Amino acid sequence: YEKYHIHSVFGVAQPRECPGVPKEVLSPRATWNNDEAYYKTAFKLTNAFRENFKKFEAYASEEIRRGGPQRYAF
Repeated sequence: YEKYHIHSVFGVAQPRECPGVPKEVLSPRATWNNDEAYYKTAFKLTNAFRENFKKFEAYASEEIRRGGPQRYAF
């Protein structure tokens, strides 16, 4: 994972570099002017994902359930 950053909220691997792509675009947080607003919105999105997934949870394997947002930070 040297070439990736693990997102602190969603746990996904984000590339640190990509040829032809500005580094600022590779970090969702860096595209916001306000860190607090970014994280509030990210947590709101994780809650929306979790709420929506409840409809499908009974049909999903443990591996699939672990693939959703884990809220790694805060």
